[in-house]
Amino acid sequence: MISSNSVKFNNKAQKEFATTLKQRVDDFFSTNNRSKYGGFGLILKAVLFTAMYLAGYFLILSNQFNIYIMWAIAAFMGISAAGIGMAYMHDANHGAFSKNKFVNRLFGLSIEFLGARSLNWKIQHNVLHHTYTNIEDMDEDISSRPLYRFTKGAKHHKFHRFQHVYMFFLYGLMTFAWITTADFAQLKRFHKDGFLGKNRKYGIELLKLTIAKMLYYGYMVVIPFLVLDIAWWQFLIGFLTIHYFTGYILAITFQLAHLVEKTDFPIPVDNMIDENWFVHQLATTADFAQNNKLLTWYVGGLNFQVEHHLFPHISHVHYPALSKIVKQTTDEFGVRYNVYKNMSEALGSHIRMLIRLGKAPEPIKA
Repeated sequence: MISSNSVKFNNKAQKEFATTLKQRVDDFFSTNNRSKYGGFGLILKAVLFTAMYLAGYFLILSNQFNIYIMWAIAAFMGISAAGIGMAYMHDANHGAFSKNKFVNRLFGLSIEFLGARSLNWKIQHNVLHHTYTNIEDMDEDISSRPLYRFTKGAKHHKFHRFQHVYMFFLYGLMTFAWITTADFAQLKRFHKDGFLGKNRKYGIELLKLTIAKMLYYGYMVVIPFLVLDIAWWQFLIGFLTIHYFTGYILAITFQLAHLVEKTDFPIPVDNMIDENWFVHQLATTADFAQNNKLLTWYVGGLNFQVEHHLFPHISHVHYPALSKIVKQTTDEFGVRYNVYKNMSEALGSHIRMLIRLGKAPEPIKA
C-alpha cells in the first residue's frame, strides 16, 4: 500500500462534463424539493431487515425447531445480514442515511452488530475504494492475494487458471475473515500506512476493535452455545452458514460492479491519473440490472454502482432517478457509461474476467 497522497487526478480535464453533471443533479433535488437523504422509506427498510435478522436469531435460541429448520433459519439470517449491510449500513457510513450526523453514526454501527468494524470499513471503502477505484495497490477491493489474482500486475500462480471456479466458494468466506483475523491485520496496516490520521491512536482503536469483537462473539457464539441443545459441530455449521450467505451476497454484488470486462484498471503515470475523477469513476464502475426493482431494493441500490460512486453522499433511494441524468450527460459529452442489462450478463462478464486474469501473462517481447 502506498501513501494516501501518492495518486492525483487531473480534474482540469473534462471539467465541463463534471460541472454539468453535478449541477444537473443539484437541480434535480432543488426543482423537485427532495432531500438527498434516505427518508422514511429507508428507516422502514432498516427496521425490516433488523427485525428479520433478530427474528431468526431468537427463533434459533428458542430451541423449538429441528436441526434442519435451524439451518434454514441460519441461512435466512445470513440473507438478512447482507440486507442490513447493503440497505442501510452502507448509506449510514457514507453519511447518506440522514442529515443528522449522530443518526448516521448510530445506524453505521450496525456493521459492528454484524461482527466487523466501522472504522476499518470507512477507510477501506470510503477513502481507498471510492477515491482510487480499481487502481492497483490503492483500492483494497481489488487487492490480489496468493489464492487469487484480480489485476494484471499481481503475481501469477499456475492454480489461478482455476480461480473462476474456486472463487465462488471463497467469496462466501469474506465476512468470516472480517470477524476473525482480517480486521486486526487491516487496522495494523492502516496504522502503518498513515490512514488512521493524527487524532486516532492505534492502541485505542485496537482496544475498541477488540471490545467490538468480544461483544459480537458474546451474543453470536457464547449465548447460543450455552442455550442451544445441539452438538458443537452443528452450531459451527450454522454459524458458518450465516456468514457464508452474507459474504457471498456482498462479494458478488460488489464484484459485478468493478471486476468485469467493461471496467478499466488505470495505472498511474508519475502518480497521476490523467483524467477527471468523475470520468475515472465512470470508467472503473458498472451498473447492472437497472430495471430489476426487487434487486435494487434488496441490494440498497448497489446495482446502480456508477451513481453511487459519483455521488456517494446521496442515498441509494435516488439512484434510479439519477441514472437518467447520468445517461443524458454522458451521451452529450461522449463519456462512457458502463451498464449490463441484467445480473446474468454481468455475472458472465465477471467469470470471463476471472478466466482472463487467471491465465499466465504473455512474455514481453524484446
